[in-house]
Amino acid sequence: MLFYILAKDNEEFCFSPLPSAGLILGGWTRYLSPGLPLEKLLAITAELPDKKPTVQPVSAQPATPPFSPVLPSAPVINRDFENKLAQKLTKRMKKENMGVREKVWWQNISREALPEAFNIEVLQNETIYQKFLRMAEGRQLAENEFWIVEKELGVSTKELLGFMQKAVQSGNAAWLPIFEQVRSTYFCRRCGSSHYEEWPSLYGDTYTCLDCREIGPLNSLQILFRLHSVDVVGQTQMDTDKCEPDQTVRNYSLEFTFAQEKTAGELWQQVHRQKAKETLLWAACGAGKTEVCFPLIDSFLRQNKKVLFAAPRQDVVHDVQPRLQKNFLEYNIKILSGALPQDMEPSKLTVATTHQVLRFYQAFHLIILDETDAYPYEGSSVLEYGIRQALRPDGQIICLTATPSAKILSRVKSRECTIVRLPARHHGFPVPVPEWQKNRLTGDRSVVKLKKILLELITDGPILVFVPTVALVKEWTGVLKTAFGDLCVEGSWSSDAARRKKTVLFRQGDIDIFVCTSILERGITIKGVQVAVLFADHALYDARALVQMAGRTGRSAECPVGRAVFIYAKQTRAMIEANRWIQDQNRLAEEWGCLNG
Repeated sequence: MLFYILAKDNEEFCFSPLPSAGLILGGWTRYLSPGLPLEKLLAITAELPDKKPTVQPVSAQPATPPFSPVLPSAPVINRDFENKLAQKLTKRMKKENMGVREKVWWQNISREALPEAFNIEVLQNETIYQKFLRMAEGRQLAENEFWIVEKELGVSTKELLGFMQKAVQSGNAAWLPIFEQVRSTYFCRRCGSSHYEEWPSLYGDTYTCLDCREIGPLNSLQILFRLHSVDVVGQTQMDTDKCEPDQTVRNYSLEFTFAQEKTAGELWQQVHRQKAKETLLWAACGAGKTEVCFPLIDSFLRQNKKVLFAAPRQDVVHDVQPRLQKNFLEYNIKILSGALPQDMEPSKLTVATTHQVLRFYQAFHLIILDETDAYPYEGSSVLEYGIRQALRPDGQIICLTATPSAKILSRVKSRECTIVRLPARHHGFPVPVPEWQKNRLTGDRSVVKLKKILLELITDGPILVFVPTVALVKEWTGVLKTAFGDLCVEGSWSSDAARRKKTVLFRQGDIDIFVCTSILERGITIKGVQVAVLFADHALYDARALVQMAGRTGRSAECPVGRAVFIYAKQTRAMIEANRWIQDQNRLAEEWGCLNG
């Protein structure tokens, strides 16, 4: 997108992609042609040592995150400043070997030309503008997402740009180039990555970010539009400190156990009283850690504050959203995942995959990050950057997991993160300790031996069969279909086009044996399910993955017990640690007096 330098008669200037809107929005009367990518215009004005750009009002501009400077706005200029800008623009175009051949000159913004640019009545329509503010608040919109907003508002591209420029000039929003240069390195403002590809363009050297392509590719010729928190008509704000625990009591879909009530109270204290910036909720598999956060979520929503429930995997967010919606009926809870079209409708409570969170900027007062140690979030600096960026400067994070990583435990040890434990399952039965069955899984005798184990498991419920690779899913789905001709056997993996459909069928009880990779190792509850982990000694399986897979069993109150069987060729440290981890959780639950099974 091309931007222009706009000037007023009183010698002020600003940037805009739409010169004709300047006359209506702020009395800008002249613009410098030709237009260039915003990154180039910023570089030109930065070369003027006696004209440091002023920043937007502090009251309207949140704390500046890393690599996010604000745009200059209306500094006073000298009489010859327009000539200086024209000279700088000419030199910049030559220096960077741009292919632009247009003459550099100042043009008057003609009032007569306005009707050809856009519908003035639409730009002055306060109802549509307020709707735009509600949709875009807390978002960082890339150019390839503008069409979605246009469609929702029923406006043209130029009319949308007019609304955006209006928000920028009011101090509530900012135009930003995609990349920021820090010394000799470029950083993507959307994902924080310095992993980019360089290529020549009409405007000189150009960079494409390689790490956020999954939600739409971006390059340095494009811009981000960020809209900060705004006072939208009809919104009210309450004081967090005046909210008491007993004010958030509502009828949830489950009755809290002693352990859950104790944990919910500790979370409340950490967030509302101790003002903890980050808290780890370490819970046993099937302990109901999501539900334990309900009172906290309720307290934020009742104060008209925004809450995000994020998870690395779409299976988890699709599982959690209905449970949240069931307990917060008065809110329209949005779900954002790669499996659904992008949704711009505003919501107080949003459920999203961590990739989708990259679309937000300082939007949420509370972020609940589920399965914080799961792939692809664990070890991804891009997704971690996205979560931090989506949090308001005064916001708080709750990290949920049954298997915390060494990294977050280290943060707990250094007191950068507080911790709350929930060792007992809601029904009071212990987490099943995995059984070990030695089987190399080679040859007919191995299959016969495996079939015998699976026949025992199938008498108690459907079976989740975990294997470490996609190739093994395909292989063992075929083997088990042959071995169990009278049962329904299916398999799936992360890139399987029918993944969601098969998962739904398994949840409904239409599939008896479901072979999969790690896609279902976390965040799902299936009544009566039994677990078999083939190749449990595989190098891809660490202790945390094995604990999570075993933890799929015995989660519902109707079926509080189950079996998890590790099929292995040789004993591994991960298998030993997984069993020890589960036994330690059960021991702590017993010490709390929470086991009755």
